[in-house]
Amino acid sequence: MPAETHQQGRTTDAESVLELLRILLSDQGDDLGEDVTLSALGVDADTIGILWDAVRDEFAERTVGPEIDLGDLDPSMTLAAAANTMASLLEAVGDDC
Repeated sequence: MPAETHQQGRTTDAESVLELLRILLSDQGDDLGEDVTLSALGVDADTIGILWDAVRDEFAERTVGPEIDLGDLDPSMTLAAAANTMASLLEAVGDDC
């Protein structure tokens, strides 16, 4: 069994990331459309980092994952665009392993 620091992340697609973001951002089960913007959900630049950490914890390796430039994610993005960007970042790290 590999050491925890060498665990491979799960294969991740944008739909899986989108579902996690919906869970993290929903208020008591609200159904969030993919065209709602992050800012409309109260997400600011600081909160984006928290969301990214949650996505990395769920889908990437525990101790290794891409650090993002906050320019990669922006509160004006839609939920779908943020999910696509996060999935792409995770995929890029998986390609480097």
